[in-house]
This record gives sequence, C-alpha cells and structure tokens, in this order.
Amino acid sequence: MSDRNITFYPEEKTIILGEKNTILEASQKAGIGIEAPCGGRGICGKCRVRIQHGEREPLTKVEKNFLSSSDVEKRIALACQCRGYGNLEVLISKQENGLSRKLTLETKTVSLDTDLRKEYLELEKPNVHDFRSDEKRLLDGLKEKEINPLRFDILSHLPFNLRKNDFKVTAILAGNELLAVEAGDTRNKIYGVAFDIGTTTVVGFLLDLCQGLVIGAASRTNKQNSYGADVISRIQFCNEQENGLKCLHEKVLGVINEIINELASQNGIDTETIYQASVVGNTVMAHLFLGLSPTALGKTPFIPVFSSMTVVSADTLRLEINHHAQVIVLPNIAGYVGSDTVAAMLAVGIDKNTEPAMMIDLGTNGEIALACEERLYTCSTAAGPAFEGAHIHQGMRAVEGAIEKVCIDKTVIIHVIGDVVPCGICGSGLIDAVSELVKAGIINNNGRMLSRKELEGKIPEELWCRLRPNGSGQDFVLHYGSTDAADIVLTQQDVRELQMAKAAVRAGAEILLKEAGIQAKDLSKVMLAGAFGSFVRKESILSIGLFPRVDEKIIYSVGNAAGEGAILALTSEKERHYAELLARKATHVELSLRPDFQRAFRDACAFM
Repeated sequence: MSDRNITFYPEEKTIILGEKNTILEASQKAGIGIEAPCGGRGICGKCRVRIQHGEREPLTKVEKNFLSSSDVEKRIALACQCRGYGNLEVLISKQENGLSRKLTLETKTVSLDTDLRKEYLELEKPNVHDFRSDEKRLLDGLKEKEINPLRFDILSHLPFNLRKNDFKVTAILAGNELLAVEAGDTRNKIYGVAFDIGTTTVVGFLLDLCQGLVIGAASRTNKQNSYGADVISRIQFCNEQENGLKCLHEKVLGVINEIINELASQNGIDTETIYQASVVGNTVMAHLFLGLSPTALGKTPFIPVFSSMTVVSADTLRLEINHHAQVIVLPNIAGYVGSDTVAAMLAVGIDKNTEPAMMIDLGTNGEIALACEERLYTCSTAAGPAFEGAHIHQGMRAVEGAIEKVCIDKTVIIHVIGDVVPCGICGSGLIDAVSELVKAGIINNNGRMLSRKELEGKIPEELWCRLRPNGSGQDFVLHYGSTDAADIVLTQQDVRELQMAKAAVRAGAEILLKEAGIQAKDLSKVMLAGAFGSFVRKESILSIGLFPRVDEKIIYSVGNAAGEGAILALTSEKERHYAELLARKATHVELSLRPDFQRAFRDACAFM
C-alpha cells in the first residue's frame, strides 16, 4: 500500500500519511482535534468520523462492538481504528457551540491594583551640549531609581523608537522591569489576558487595564483531548511517546494563541499591546502549559515540579502577545489540586466566611475545598470524566444536541441544548436521568437498573416499555430516534460510571468534614464552581447523594470561579499575593493515603 492523502472536513486540510497510520494519528499530525476520551486505545467508541469519499480497510473487531448497522451504512468509522486503502475524505463533527457556558462571569468591572503601568515621556533632544546616551536619556526621563538593567532587545530598538516621534515615547513597566518602549503616546492602550486552562475547555478573557473592564471572552476545546479525556491519559502519553510532552505543550499553546488572536481581532487591538497574562489550571495542565514534565504526578506520592507562583516571559513560551509580557501562573497546592482551585477560592473568598463553607468543582476532575474557622482544607477526588460525558455510552459535553435536563413522571420529558434533535447526554442530564429513575423505582439503591419482569405492573406502561436488555444489564430509552438518528439510551454501565464519580466526590467531602471536626449540618454555604455547577439541578445532586445532605437553600452556583480568580490575579498585585497565601495556608488531604476514604467511598455508592 502506498502513501495516501487524507483530507479533513470542514477544515479542508490534507495530509500525506503512510499506510500504518489511523485517521486519529493523521488528525494529530495535522493539528486537527478529534475527541478521543480513551486516548485512542479503542475502549470508548467516541472518536467517530464519517468517511465521505474513499475506501477503507474492513471494520475492526473494536468497531464491530461500537458501531451499529445503521452507523456502517452511513460510513461512520472510529478514527483510532480506521485505515484506508487509498485517498480518504473524512468529515469531523465539531462540538464548540456549548463552550460559551464557560464564559459567564459575575462581573465585568474590576478594581485595578497592578504594578503594570505606562509612562509618557517628552525627552530632551540631544545637542552639542548634551552627550547622554539614548539609554541614560530614557532612564533620566523615567526618574526611577531602581529600574533593572535594560535588555539588549530594548536597546537595539531604542534609537528608532526615540527618533520616530521626536523623542516622545511611552515606557511600559512592570515593577522595576522595563518591558518595552513605544514611539508616541500610547498610554490609552494597556491590555491583559487571563486564562483558565481546563482539561476539556480553555477559556480566555481580554481586559482593558486602563479602565478595569473585561472587554472580551472566548473559549476553545483543549486540543489535547485527542490524547485522552483525563489528565492520567495525558501523563501516560508524555511517558510513552518520545515527543509526548512537546506535543501536548504545543497543543495547549496553539489553543491559547487562537483565543488571543480572536479576542484581539474582535476588539480591534494589536496583540503587541497585551503586556501581561495570568494563567490557572489543574496541576497537570499548568505543567503542560509551561512545558514541564508531569511524569512524577502519575505515581505516588504525586510530586509536582513547582508549587509557587511562577512568572515567565511571553517569548519564552511563544505566546502571541507582547513578547516581553509577563505570564503569571498562580501557585499549585498539590499534585491534583492546582492553581484553578486556588483561583476559585480567591474569587469566592472562601476563607472570609465567618462560618464553615465548602466549595466543590465538578469538572473533569473533582476538587473540594473547606474553610472552617482559620483553617483551610483541600482534596482532589478521582471522580473521572463522567461529569463531562466521557466514558458514558452516549455521553458528550454540554454542547448543541446534548440532553441537559430530564424529568420523569408518567412519561419522559427532556431538554436539549439548542432545542435540536438530541445526539447524546451531558453531565447535568446524566445526573437528572439517574435521579429521576431512582425516584421512579427503576434504579434501586444499589444502582441496579431493574428489568421489565421485575417492574411489570409497578410503573407506568410508557416507562416500562422504555426498558430493554442489552446483554450486561438494562437500557432505558430517554429519546426514541428515527431512521436518521439513533435512540438515546441510559445504560447500566452509565449508571455505574456516575455511581463511582458521585461516590468519590461524596467521600472526599466527608473526609474533609471529618478532618475539620464538623458535620455537614454545620456548613453555612456549599458553592458549586465551574460551568457544570451552574446548570445541574440542586435537587438532583442531593437526590443521588453527590455530597452530604444539606439544606438546598445553602447551595450556590458560583460560575467560572477559576476564571474570576485568574482575572483578579491579572488586575491586582495584592490578590496575587493573597492567592499565594491561600495556597500556603491550605492543608492538603491526600485521599489515597486515608484508609477511611475507602469506607466512605463504599458507603457513598448507594443511592438514598
């Protein structure tokens, strides 16, 4: 078999690849994201593409397990399995529409307390009586006593910048560091960007640092998702592939640069006028962003390379803003409690509550923080990516076509994002569906979906008819499909995935309460962070026992608290220092070392 061309649509990008490569491998080399939650190991069936033209090799055993006869007729293939005999044209479905949910902020106006500043100077021109160098002339004009020595690149451009506008220039400083010198008066152009790098989604905010305004927001799927849905998969990729770290580093930088250029274009600004960036993310994402190996995070005792706040120049990272801009990465707390948790705690002021308060981030990873009196505790639960739809039979992220709400009485009522024909179910819909089926008596307290035989005459006929065996348990039909669309079902395995995820979160919360010496009834506030927490129904999470029983009235959604914290860190030096204080103050509880965690986990598996 000779080399062949593979063309990806809708990008219309073509790549030449050898005979041994799969469509997924081709997409990775082409820089095109195909979601592969299992990292291409053939165990999730989610990397579906449609072959529009060309002949493929016969279906693999893995594909036969995941693809229906209808899928095969439509020329659906699994990208991690499929190879072609010749040239292929492949259509990739995109899931970007729902990412705007990540962009919601509590406020768009911020207080400025930053050491980033611009000073406009009208310098004296050289003459026969004034022989000062350009460097000294600039420093004299600044009248700053402790300016760090000027970098060579500033010196190399200095004579042109001084003379371009008749020795009228603007100096950009961050503390004692001179970042740049610009010709003319550019004092009204100071911008910064703040990023929340999630395992699934990357969100960026553009700020006008003259006015203290958030003027733009954008998000993208984290293109590392082709290498696995969770951080463990990505750590393994770094370990197993020779250039794995470089690949994942470049993927996330590429996404961030796309966001930067989109924000700059939308707001009509030059990226060179972005002089500062703040970045938060879980510990693994922060390492991959900086190009630091996360290898030691993949095994006990989960040691990160860094934990303190880190500042690096934009040109070192090849970030497409002013190349001398400062990039500030907030501190981590532990191997699996990162700067995103620190930023969220900063945003909600978790330690400023007079009574005990808990914050839970139900993203791809589950981080929990508890403030009690003067103490602060954190932990990370191995909840897995079920809340993001990964490892769920027809799971998907919260994008157009995802079932996000389910109500069951005598029939099933669903709400679909975008009000379109459903093509899967996202995390909030999954929690709703299981909660409703438990209340209806279709799922018992142990998480087993009962059969038609067990439920005959005990539930409404319309619900009874939706049950059907699948060989390893029961399926429940949430939505009947058509000739063009498959039925959307909840499987027994889906229930087990959610059961494991919710038990991990519940057990983690119980351990933190125990560590603080309090009970759930002592909590004054439970804050749900992240976009997921904004859309999941309180009654559903309480019904399935996702965390300790509390009054529904004390549960609050705090939206993208990590993004809010990243903005605070960008705009306030004081808040940055407070973030460091929070990270140092926190006592991390490593659940894997607690024998009582397994007991709490077992107890939390029940639906009651």
